[in-house]
Amino acid sequence: MHVAVVSFKIRLFGINSLKEKRSLIKKLINELRSKYNVSVSEVGMCDSKGWAEIGIAVVNSAKEVVDSTVEQISNVLESTYGVEVVELEREGW
Repeated sequence: MHVAVVSFKIRLFGINSLKEKRSLIKKLINELRSKYNVSVSEVGMCDSKGWAEIGIAVVNSAKEVVDSTVEQISNVLESTYGVEVVELEREGW
């Protein structure tokens, strides 16, 4: 079994309130959960309007599938309007 735990520090643009931020993050988290069948949560910077930290865990029997899933999720986050991935930390077993 292969596991990857990834933390994305992201910068948010055009957000004027925490309510807007939570709406955007919730939509993004739900999309990632349903599309990739991964565990996702906002793990840091919850009270900041311009920043967020999202944690993702991927588990699969094939390492290639785990790597591919992490890559696809990175691409989704980087292509999301108003979101810039500033830092990515990955651990794998």
